[in-house]
Amino acid sequence: MYVELQNVSYFYGDLCAIDDLSFYCRKGEVVGLIGSNGAGKSTTIKTFVRYLRPSSGHVLIDGKDAFSYDQNYPVSYIPDTPVFFDELSVLEHLQFMKAVYPKNTVSVETLLAHLELGTHQNKIPFALSKGSKQKLMIAISLLKDYELLIADEPFTGLDPTQIVQLKRVFLQQKEDGKTVILSSHLLDVVENICDRFVMIQRGKVIASGTRSELLQDAGLDMAQGSLEDVYLKLKNDNE
Repeated sequence: MYVELQNVSYFYGDLCAIDDLSFYCRKGEVVGLIGSNGAGKSTTIKTFVRYLRPSSGHVLIDGKDAFSYDQNYPVSYIPDTPVFFDELSVLEHLQFMKAVYPKNTVSVETLLAHLELGTHQNKIPFALSKGSKQKLMIAISLLKDYELLIADEPFTGLDPTQIVQLKRVFLQQKEDGKTVILSSHLLDVVENICDRFVMIQRGKVIASGTRSELLQDAGLDMAQGSLEDVYLKLKNDNE
């Protein structure tokens, strides 16, 4: 396993946000982290990116404890709320990241073209639409040196064309041998790009597996059933 959570719990005071959570991701795999608002998805992701240290348990990246990395932490992150330097243009953001991570072979020009940001390259973030801000955050994340890409609700604010573009980006990561974790409650969007899914509720794993495995385990029709059907059934069963 390239990425693994081992019995991870996290408490905000007396509130248990994630409870003895365990799952794994392999190299070259896109894994969907599925759950409703408040299920514990964002807290789980914040332990991966070391914003939060687990109250108990371990987060392992390539067999090493995530918090044992002094440098070269191989994780890049697309947060649910984009964060920028207010005074820098789109182009300057990307040039800055390229200077910080010169070993990354992706060029600024390629990202500007691929994400259709070229016409906005001289704008500051304040002048961008919500969708363009999201695409800039995605471009920034792709310029880091990483083996694991984590995206927290990355499709928020994107129009249908932009969603298709972003899906292609994630599938390209898989082809390049990267590991991708997508946190989303938009099951119809992620259903056809994820290899496996981890469904959580109240900080616990309620199901994990491929689409076919989840449908079979839930006793739903393999041809007509959807991930939404699986999640709603399991959510109701666990309430």
